[in-house]
Amino acid sequence: MPRDLPHTLKKIRVGVIAAAGKGTRAYPRTSFIPKPLFVIEGKSILHRNVDLLVKTFGVEKIYVLVGHLKEQIIEEIVYIRNYFPKVVIEPCEWTQAGLASDVASLEKLIHEPFLTILGDEFYYKTDHEEFLKVLKNHPNMAASIGIVKTSLLSRIRKNYSVTLEKDKILNLVEKPENPPNELLGLGSYYFSTLYFDYFKKTPPSSKSGVVEITDVIDKMAKESKEGVYATNLSCEYFNINSMQDYYHAVYEVRNDLFPKFKSSLIIPTNNNARSITDVIVDFKDKFHEIIVIDNESKDETVALAKKEKVKVYEFHGDGNSSLLGEQVRKGIEYATGDILVVVSPDGSFRSKDYPKLLEYMKDSDMVIGTRTTRQMIEQGSNLKPLYRLVNLFMGKLVEVFWWGQEPRFTDSDCHFFSIWKESYSRVRLGLKQEDRMFIVELMIEIVRSHMRCIEIPVSYFKPVNQIEYRIRDMVKDFIKIFNIILSKKFMLGENRDGE
Repeated sequence: MPRDLPHTLKKIRVGVIAAAGKGTRAYPRTSFIPKPLFVIEGKSILHRNVDLLVKTFGVEKIYVLVGHLKEQIIEEIVYIRNYFPKVVIEPCEWTQAGLASDVASLEKLIHEPFLTILGDEFYYKTDHEEFLKVLKNHPNMAASIGIVKTSLLSRIRKNYSVTLEKDKILNLVEKPENPPNELLGLGSYYFSTLYFDYFKKTPPSSKSGVVEITDVIDKMAKESKEGVYATNLSCEYFNINSMQDYYHAVYEVRNDLFPKFKSSLIIPTNNNARSITDVIVDFKDKFHEIIVIDNESKDETVALAKKEKVKVYEFHGDGNSSLLGEQVRKGIEYATGDILVVVSPDGSFRSKDYPKLLEYMKDSDMVIGTRTTRQMIEQGSNLKPLYRLVNLFMGKLVEVFWWGQEPRFTDSDCHFFSIWKESYSRVRLGLKQEDRMFIVELMIEIVRSHMRCIEIPVSYFKPVNQIEYRIRDMVKDFIKIFNIILSKKFMLGENRDGE
């Protein structure tokens, strides 16, 4: 195949995704999960970028540059191939000498123009097809880079800027202290095969000691007769440098999609006739469905729930309250919502705190209440100081054992929480606790599965049919929770990186 094909193609057939970097600014998570595998709404960033290349440009072959935790990247590639059986997706080893060198290492494999995307960049509602329009206007161009206009100069300082003459790029500046304009350079590049020639002509950076890709493009812009042109994109752009960048991306996407999500409330009952009506009425207008999962109540609980026209299912637990965990999991099986909320049936929580759970669900996998704020605890409830102290201590113990995941817990037994159904399905098989300790087990499973579980303060009211909580009960709970922590950390027989 000739070195320089005429640029009359209606699609770009070759793509490159750079997915090799260590992502040190997102540590500790990147010590066990590479950034291209961070999940946003059910898909990894790598999967989304493959999707972008194939559906926008008709790419037929994609080279994925791999390095850090490459086994995980390769495993994801195998998974992605199932969605694109006609596309060749091949992993290629990095050079460990920077992005420019990694791309240049593909010279013997690529003999035509190609589109490169950085593996830790996520584009939402993007119009990358603009690259094809620029190519049509400048069929012999040496390269084109994606840019967006932003008023946040701090974003430009973290990336690079460009100066233009119409749509022709005059020069690039890596991480400028004083950006010359509001144009933010992106990690989306169209390259002709001239890239390989100019890479060889570009000296290493005095700062990094390696050839920088922006320096290669800058040299192409200044010296090639074919020129480098800007592709103006309109999109929501997320450069996932840190965990906060990732949470921001998750939040923005979920916030945009939130009206489409459905919510299910699960109420596990067991002889709660005195409180069930109040609980249902309080929460009823805020959910798409309410599920009462009843453990063979002997009183009027079921009849009262049915009177409120909610879904009622029977759990065959012989009224045994020590099967609460199994009961809740059964109720979740019946739920059809995207967001699952579990609340106790005794009136100890109110729907006024539900909007807070929802807001934090936009960038978390699980949100659980904490009852440790004294001003939010009703006088006369069973939350005695010693009980709160025990829960606080056990929450902190979970933090210590999974320190690398950066959890923050102050309550290990709050029966008011929300979780994405997708997140729940990822940990479901690891849930074994039959009793009320299912909550701390679920918290641990979310954390040890590298997902995000956060606490928010919620109000706590005196429960109907309040049960006295004695010191020996606290000791028993302490022993149970400690055993769960030890078994999850050391004795499960699973290999979980990062623990």
